Amino acid sequence: MSKITIVTAFFDIGRGDWTPDNGLPNYLQRTNATYMERFSRMAKLDNDMIIYTSEDLAQEISTYREGKLNTKIVIVDIKEQFKDIRERTSIVQNSDEYKRLINPNQIKNPEYWNADYVLVNFLKSHFATHAIKNSLVDSELVAWMDFGYCRDDNTTNGLLEWKYKFDLSKIHVFSIKPWVDGTYIVDVIANNDVHITGPHIIASKEMWPKLEHMMNTHMEFLVNNNLIDDDQTLLLMCVLSNPSMFFVHMIQQDDWFVMFKDYNDITA
Repeated sequence: MSKITIVTAFFDIGRGDWTPDNGLPNYLQRTNATYMERFSRMAKLDNDMIIYTSEDLAQEISTYREGKLNTKIVIVDIKEQFKDIRERTSIVQNSDEYKRLINPNQIKNPEYWNADYVLVNFLKSHFATHAIKNSLVDSELVAWMDFGYCRDDNTTNGLLEWKYKFDLSKIHVFSIKPWVDGTYIVDVIANNDVHITGPHIIASKEMWPKLEHMMNTHMEFLVNNNLIDDDQTLLLMCVLSNPSMFFVHMIQQDDWFVMFKDYNDITA
């Protein structure tokens, strides 16, 4: 019951060009090589792994899982397959009404101007559910882990295989800030006020499709109200609307990358 399949994805959305020369903060820039280096660390785990990517990146990604037969790479053209939501996201981001809403100190963050960034983050629950529905998953537990999650060699905590007995009846998300009644989602969006983190989500095969449905519902609500944000606000909306379906794990605000350290059981 503790075996975990990891689902992840990587698409080139041009982040290598997010530089000060282009009017953006230098902390936003990450090249494809940076992502591949980080993935190479997670790729060493013996967990089953399903990776969604574009055709041009599939071969390079596969080299990091060389010798691990429990790897499946799924090719997706996200700009074509998800053209509608991408275009609707862009319309919101480019509207004057939306721009006026956003705190000027936050406006350069990509969720406010880059539709591809919003799209790839929104699709996390879709990819996990797709893997389940297409019989690519053998384990009962499925974890979404960001492709670039392992920022240094210590992130995997020396594990050969990651295992943990997460409650199968819950969707497991991780929070750096408790919700305060009276807070408004529109203010969360405007101020980039993060509560639920996005790099890792864990659920059973039964619960992932339910999360995808909730994410779709809340995304539709935002777009219909000329609002947009990344997956972290959508996850928060899911938790607030269906609290009984979630287990919210509180983690330290300055350490989002504790999954393999604090949630592992080598004897599981």
